[in-house]
Amino acid sequence: MVPKEKSFHSTTRSVHGWNGSGNPNPGFTVDVPTNRNIFLKTADAWMGGKRVDDAADNLWRIHDKLYDLTDFIGRHPGGRFWLETTRGTDITEAFESAHVNPAVAKMLPKFYVREATNKRNSPYTFHEDGFYKTLQRKVWPVLQRVGRGPSLKMKLMADGQAALYVATVFAAAVHASYGLAFCAGLVLWTIMGTAHNFFHQADNFRMFYFDLSPLSSSDWRITHGLSHHLYPNTLYDFEISVLEPFIHFLPEPHKHFLHRYVTPVTCHLTMLLAFFIEIIKRIAGLIIGTRKFEMINVLPWAQCVVMMLCTGSFQTGLLLYLTTICTASFFFAWVGLIAAHHHPEIYHAYDTFRSDPDWGLCQLDAVRDKIEVTGSLFLVAISFGDHSLHHLFPTVDHSKLPYLYPALIETCEEFNLNFSFVKQKELILGMYLQICSANPNPKPPGFPQIKPLIPEVVQKMIHKKKNHS
Repeated sequence: MVPKEKSFHSTTRSVHGWNGSGNPNPGFTVDVPTNRNIFLKTADAWMGGKRVDDAADNLWRIHDKLYDLTDFIGRHPGGRFWLETTRGTDITEAFESAHVNPAVAKMLPKFYVREATNKRNSPYTFHEDGFYKTLQRKVWPVLQRVGRGPSLKMKLMADGQAALYVATVFAAAVHASYGLAFCAGLVLWTIMGTAHNFFHQADNFRMFYFDLSPLSSSDWRITHGLSHHLYPNTLYDFEISVLEPFIHFLPEPHKHFLHRYVTPVTCHLTMLLAFFIEIIKRIAGLIIGTRKFEMINVLPWAQCVVMMLCTGSFQTGLLLYLTTICTASFFFAWVGLIAAHHHPEIYHAYDTFRSDPDWGLCQLDAVRDKIEVTGSLFLVAISFGDHSLHHLFPTVDHSKLPYLYPALIETCEEFNLNFSFVKQKELILGMYLQICSANPNPKPPGFPQIKPLIPEVVQKMIHKKKNHS
C-alpha cells in the first residue's frame, strides 16, 4: 500500500527549519557546500566542491554503493561528458532522473566495487513506494509509446531559430542598425531557451546553439543540469549562489537592507549585464588557468568580428554586438527568474524542510508551472514551461513532456497532493517578493488546498486517459 500524505501542510512534515544556529540547508550533512562562497564561481569550481563533499573516492556513487564506470564511459548512450564530469561524486539524483527505463539499473552490478562507508550528503530518497518511483513506473509505458527524444517540430523550430539569428545578425551589421541588433538579441534569447532543452539530452549538435551566446553549453550542463536541476533552491543550487551578492533569493534572517529593498530595482541591471560578466569570467579563467579553452567558445567572438568587418568600424561593430548580447542577456535572465522557482510560497534554503524527503516531492516544493504557456511548444521552449515535469524528467524532450501530465496528476492524487498551475503574474510578483524576503517559511511550502488550476489542454488529456482506462 502506497503511503499517502494528507496535504502539503500535513503534520507529517518536518518543523525543522532555520533557527539561527542550525543548518540553513536542512537535510544535507554539509552545512555550506565547498566552494559555494568563493569569488570566482564557475562550473568547474562547483564540481570540485561537490567531489570534496561527496567523498566518493574517484568512483561514482549511486545510493549507498560505489561503482567504477571507467570502462563504460565510451559506451554511455548519453555521451562521455556526463560520466567524465561526475567521476568522484554521488550521482544518485542524476542517475534516477535520467534513467526512467528500469532495465538500466539492472546493469549496475557489473560495475559494483564496494559499499560506501559514509552517509550520503544529500537528503533525498528514492523509495520504491515513494512518490518519485511510483511516478516513474507510470511514466515509463508512456515514453515507450511516444518516445523521449525531440519531435520533428522541435528540431525544425530550433534550426529555424538559429537560421533566423544568423540572418538577423548579418542584417544588423550590414545596415549598422541598432534596432536589428535588438531584434537579433531577442532571437538569441529564444534560441537559448530551445537549446537548453537539447543540452539535457545525449550529445547532439543542436545543444551548441546555446553557445551562440556568451554562455557555455558544457558549463550549463553542470551548473544547470547537475546543480540547479537536482538541488533546486538549496545551497547546492549554482543558479542561486552565482547571483550573489547582486541578487539574494534565499530568505536569510539577517539579509541586508540593501539586498531586500534596493536589489528589486538594481537586479535589472544585473540581468542586462549578466552575459558581459560571463565574458569577463571566461577571460579571467583562461588567464589564471582555471578554465580550458574550447573551440566552440569562439562563436561569440566570431559574431563580434563579423559585425566589425561588415560595418567597417571597430566601435560600431562592438556596440552592435553589445546591443545584441545585452538584449539577450536581459530577457534570458528575467524570463528565467520569473519562470518557475521564486516566490515566498516556493521552497528555498532556510525554509522548513519536509519530513518525507522524496526527491520528486522536493522538486515539486521548489517549482511552479505557469498556466499561460502549456499547450504551445514554442512558448514552453523559450520560457521554461512545463517546468515540474522538466525537473522530474530532465532528459525527456519538451515535445514529449505533455504526454506525461496524466501520470503526474494521477500520482499526485494518489499521494493527496493538490497539484496546480499558477498564473504568470503571480510568479512575476513572487520573484520580487522573494528577493525582499528575510523570513524563512515555518511550514514547508506547498500547493494551496483550493480547486487546482489546470490548463484545458491538460484536462483533455486526463479525460482521454480515463476514457481509455
